[in-house]
Parts: sequence; C-alpha cells; structure tokens
Amino acid sequence: MLSVVVLGFTLESLSAFPDIAWAHHDSSTASDLSNREYALIIEKVVLQADALLVNLDVEKLTPTEVVILHHAYMQNKPIMGVGLRVWEPVIEEMLSKRMNDLYRAVVHIRTYYTLISGAPDISPVLKR
Repeated sequence: MLSVVVLGFTLESLSAFPDIAWAHHDSSTASDLSNREYALIIEKVVLQADALLVNLDVEKLTPTEVVILHHAYMQNKPIMGVGLRVWEPVIEEMLSKRMNDLYRAVVHIRTYYTLISGAPDISPVLKR
C-alpha cells in the first residue's frame, strides 16, 4: 500500500481514496509531546512515506508544514503539489510535480509512485 504524507487537505477529502495510507499532519493532536518528540515523529513518518502531497491553494503553510516539506525534499521524496497558487521560489523548488486537482494527483500517484513503493498496483481493481 502506498504511504503518502499530506499537508493542507482534510481527512474527508482523502476518504474517497482508501487504497492509500494517508499520514495527515495535525499538530493539535500532539499537545502532550515535546517539540523535539514531535519533530522526531515527523522525521520518521516522512522517512517511511513514499511521497508527500501538499495543497498549494491553502492561505499559508505553517512553520511545521514547511519543516515537513524540507524533510521530504532533503530525503529526495517526491513532493506533489495540488493547486494553482504560485509560492515563493524555495517552496516551488521543493515540488516534484504540480497538478490542478486532487483526483488527478491521486491518479498520478497510483500510476507512477506504486513502482517506487513496492506496493502492488490495485488501481485496476478499484475501477470496477
């Protein structure tokens, strides 16, 4: 199964794609963790993920989300951006690919990122 870290999307918007293990960033659930513990967990999750998916149409990225993007970039993880908003050059440099909408991004991830994850491609089964 593909594992994708997501930034800026709601869990409800991702529930239509149950064949992907979504790692959703929500720092509000980490209130009992120290900053260092949370950073270590983020680093581990990004390391184990196959890719990162970021909503570029959000109003702003939090500092934690920028750190997550940076971790993924430094580990040579594919970073898929969804949306039309153009960000500052540093964020734009981190993107591996940009798509217009979530559905097309998920199709792209299923088609091409399954090869790097080692997960079996089950997209033909889901089209039935």
